[in-house]
Amino acid sequence: MDFENNDFVCRHLQLTKKDIVRAIREKNLSTFDEIQDETDAATVCGSCAADIEAILEEELRKRTSEKG
Repeated sequence: MDFENNDFVCRHLQLTKKDIVRAIREKNLSTFDEIQDETDAATVCGSCAADIEAILEEELRKRTSEKG
C-alpha cells in the first residue's frame, strides 16, 4: 500500500508514515528491529509490519542512491 506522509501506518500507536520516516532518517535506522525499538511500531498487533518493512526498504534505497 502506498502511504502519504500523514497516513497512519501503525493505527494502534497512531504513527504516520512521516513518523516512521523521521525515525529512520534521524536515528539512521536500518533494520525493522531498530524501528520497533525506537517507535514501538508493530508491537501491538503486528499487522503494519509489512508496511513498515516497505517504508524501510524505500528509505534505504534513497539512502544508497544519495551516497552513490
